[in-house]
Amino acid sequence: MKNKHHIIVETERLKYEFDIRRNITVIQGDSATGKTTLVQLLETYSRYGKDSGVRLQSDVPCVVFGGDTSLWKVAMETYQGSIVFIDEDYSFIYSKEFADVIQDTSNYYVLITRQPLYNLPYSVKEIYGIRTTGKYHYPEKIYNEFYRIYEDTDEKSSKDVIVMVEDSKSGYQFFSSICKKDACISVDGNSNFVSKIENADKDKQVVVIADGAAFGAYIAKVMAIAKSRKDVTMYFPESFEWVILKSGIINIKDIDSILAEPERYIESRDFFSWERYFTQLLVDATSDSEIKKYDKSRLKPYYLEGKNRDSIIGVLPQSIRELFEE
Repeated sequence: MKNKHHIIVETERLKYEFDIRRNITVIQGDSATGKTTLVQLLETYSRYGKDSGVRLQSDVPCVVFGGDTSLWKVAMETYQGSIVFIDEDYSFIYSKEFADVIQDTSNYYVLITRQPLYNLPYSVKEIYGIRTTGKYHYPEKIYNEFYRIYEDTDEKSSKDVIVMVEDSKSGYQFFSSICKKDACISVDGNSNFVSKIENADKDKQVVVIADGAAFGAYIAKVMAIAKSRKDVTMYFPESFEWVILKSGIINIKDIDSILAEPERYIESRDFFSWERYFTQLLVDATSDSEIKKYDKSRLKPYYLEGKNRDSIIGVLPQSIRELFEE
C-alpha cells in the first residue's frame, strides 16, 4: 500500500478525523481518551454498515481485528490493501512473529498500545494521541483528532557538547568528522541511549541524533531521561540517508517530491520502514560512481569534504549546526 489516506469516522455525537500515511501508526494515551471508542465504532460499522449509525469515509477498507487470538496470523495474511486496527488487548502485537508476518503484507496497521513495540520499526512521527478540539461543541458533536506526541527538542546550553548516535556506521562517521575532538560517540544500538544519557558528564550538553523512522519504541524513555536532565537536544531525521538526499549532493529525479511526500512512493510491502527505502534509493542512485557509491558501513570521502560536507550540515536544524566546529 502507498499514499496518505484520510479517514473520517462519525456518528451523530462523535467525529474522528485523521490521516494514515505509513505502514505502522501507534495510538497512545490514558483510558477514556477515545482510543477504544474509535475501534468500537469501526467494528460496529464493519458488522452493520450504514445501518450501524456510523459513517465511514475512507478510500481503502478499514478493518478491525477481533475475536480468537489464536487466529491472528491467519487474519493478518487474509487482509489485503487495508488499514488494520488492533486494540491494546491483543498481546501478539508485541511479538517478533507479528513483526515478521506483517512486514510482507500490503496493509497499513494502526496499533493501540501504551507499551513500546520493540520488534517493530515505527517512526517517532507516527505516534499519536487523541484529543477533543473545539471544532464541534457539546452537545452538538464531539470532534476528535490525532496529534503527534513526540517532536524534536531544542535545548540550548553554554556547556560543552557530546553528540550521541546510534551506531558506528555512516552517520557516526559523518558526525564524528565534524564534531570537536572526541565529542561524538556511538551508543551501539537504540536501546542503549537511556543509559548513555544517564551516565553522561553533567557538565556537558547531550545531543541525541537517531533515525526517526525506526526510533518509535525508544522515544518515550529517551524523552523521560532528557526531561530529567534538562540539557538534552534531540534530532530525529528519517535517517542519515534522508539527510544526504535532502542535501542535494546526489542528483535524483523528483527527489524534492519524494522527500516532501514519501508516502506516495514507498510501497509498504517492499519497505518495512522508510529508513530502508531511503537507504536503497541512495545506494541505487550512486551505484555507478566509485567516488559517490554509498556504503552504510564505510562513508566515502565524497560525503566528508568541502561543499558536499557543508551541504549535508546545512540540512541540520540551526540549533544543531551551531554545535559543530566551523
